[in-house]
Amino acid sequence: MTLSSTTCCPPYLNRVEPQRDRQGRPVVFISRLNRNPWEIQMPSRSFVLVLVLAVAATLTACSTSVAATTPPPALQPTVRSVPTSEPIVPTATQPQPTLPPGPAFEPATYTDKVAGFEFDYPVGWYVGPVEQYSRGGITAFTSWERPTDVLPDEIPSGGTRLDVVVQMWDPKGDLDAFIQQRKLAWDASGTPADPQEEWTLSDGRAARSFLIHGADGSMSYVFVTTLGEKYLTISGYGDLSQLAAIAHTVRPIPSGE
Repeated sequence: MTLSSTTCCPPYLNRVEPQRDRQGRPVVFISRLNRNPWEIQMPSRSFVLVLVLAVAATLTACSTSVAATTPPPALQPTVRSVPTSEPIVPTATQPQPTLPPGPAFEPATYTDKVAGFEFDYPVGWYVGPVEQYSRGGITAFTSWERPTDVLPDEIPSGGTRLDVVVQMWDPKGDLDAFIQQRKLAWDASGTPADPQEEWTLSDGRAARSFLIHGADGSMSYVFVTTLGEKYLTISGYGDLSQLAAIAHTVRPIPSGE
């Protein structure tokens, strides 16, 4: 059986006039409009290329947008460690003992070897007389010239007088009781006393001082301490600061020297 050209070609192909190429072979053209409807149509290469370029452009734009909206990481400051030296600790120095200041005058020394004490007084003062009694004795010192065989009477203007009394009193060697008795006597005579200082002598015995208000408005200085069973009283008028400086030089010595 001989097939015709119509039978050889499926009905969905349209036959066209054959054309020949340069070698004389027939060329068959297939119409795009009459393709097989069951045939899966594949996209052309140009279409795929355009699609790839479009996707790439979209991804580039998205990445650019994300990069533009993402803030750059904050810069962290660089901290340099500076070596620190060890703190300088000052070397503690041992405190030096504070020596009591010397008297503000050129001193001469009065010594009572029997009672066992001595003190300094200004050079040029007049000393005497020394009068003894049954329960003690008194020695007078003045800053002005006078006879030293009698006790001074009045104090000239600018003058200073000092009386040193060593006496027995009951109870013996009890400074607090002795001061209490003296206060009672001062108050009874209308000459109240103001306590001034308390300190200890070089051998540890206590010493105290007072300012006495005279009935005539004058002021006097009184220093008291013990001498074994006895009592030492230094009192005076005039330059009270100088009298206090003299009292601070009182120091015990072994009695009988």
